[in-house]
Amino acid sequence: MTRRAEKELLRAQIRARRRRMNPSWRELASRAIFSRLEALPVFQRAPCIQTYVALRHEVDTQALIPRLLQQGKRVAVPRVESGQELQQYFIQDFSELQAGAFGILEPRPDPGRRVAAESFGLVLVPGLAFDRAGNRLGAGKGFYDRFLAEIQAPKIALAFAFQLVEQVPIEPHDQRVDMIVTENEAITCR
Repeated sequence: MTRRAEKELLRAQIRARRRRMNPSWRELASRAIFSRLEALPVFQRAPCIQTYVALRHEVDTQALIPRLLQQGKRVAVPRVESGQELQQYFIQDFSELQAGAFGILEPRPDPGRRVAAESFGLVLVPGLAFDRAGNRLGAGKGFYDRFLAEIQAPKIALAFAFQLVEQVPIEPHDQRVDMIVTENEAITCR
């Protein structure tokens, strides 16, 4: 089986598992993940955090973003531009987001709020599957791999424990994360 075929099989398995999640469990697990995240020194020291905006089967960053803003963190979220590129924009309130590419909530393109990659103190990363080495399986379009290749800040994946697998099939362009935070543990990747 090719790497691409392995990835597609794993994507299908994790997506099916996520669809079966009970919404109440997702909310409780997301809260536990946020508590673990907020206890990390790297989180506490980061004045500027980039985060994805969750879809309904992901760790619920839609609940996290207002919390970050209330804590006085500067928050940047992505917007798909030029069809293939993620650009990051600061937001001041969750209500500023609107449906954009792929139905994901995005900020409006405001050049005054655009954020350079070197500004982040921490990047919160989505994904379908992760292994303890920090390898990540995304949705398959490469948006986050291209973005993460430019980032020097610590990269933390937010995931449910069932998204941890023994080994993620990887290709040369795939980017790793430094930590994975689940409802059960915070994993420092090697």
